[in-house]
Amino acid sequence: MKKNILLYILLGFLVVMNGFFLFKHFSTSYNDGPMRRGPSNFITKELKFDATQSQQFEKLDAAHREKMSAIFDDIRAAKDILFDKLSDETTKGPEIDSLATMIARIEVKKELETFRFFEAIRELCNAEQKVRFNAIIKDALHQPGGRNRNGPPRRPGDENRPPSPPRGR
Repeated sequence: MKKNILLYILLGFLVVMNGFFLFKHFSTSYNDGPMRRGPSNFITKELKFDATQSQQFEKLDAAHREKMSAIFDDIRAAKDILFDKLSDETTKGPEIDSLATMIARIEVKKELETFRFFEAIRELCNAEQKVRFNAIIKDALHQPGGRNRNGPPRRPGDENRPPSPPRGR
């Protein structure tokens, strides 16, 4: 009987601990805490935007995210069409080249949208903030390795993972 009581106490303790860890796991979303908005939170903090600048930046950021989402959808759809051609025996080289060119044009739109977004952020800055902004952009452009531009976005917790291997040349 005493052995059973000890087992019931241990079982109860384990159930309570599992409940606690499940609660912590599901109550912590990816949108909370310091990783809340990733780069946009970093920019606001590093440039020390005032309330007005922060509000304008939030509007710019929302519009940019919407445009980028549409562009990424277009890229994904175009790549789906391209890679669906792998199983098509009648596909010719010019058709593949045309699809690849279409994907490249969409990628150009993506790069231009990114450039215009940063240009708009720079316009929000005062003279002192522009100096800091230029330094941040220069550092970001010259970071070795960095995130694979075409890879999936990083998630909280991925900081301790090794970077992806470099692509062969």
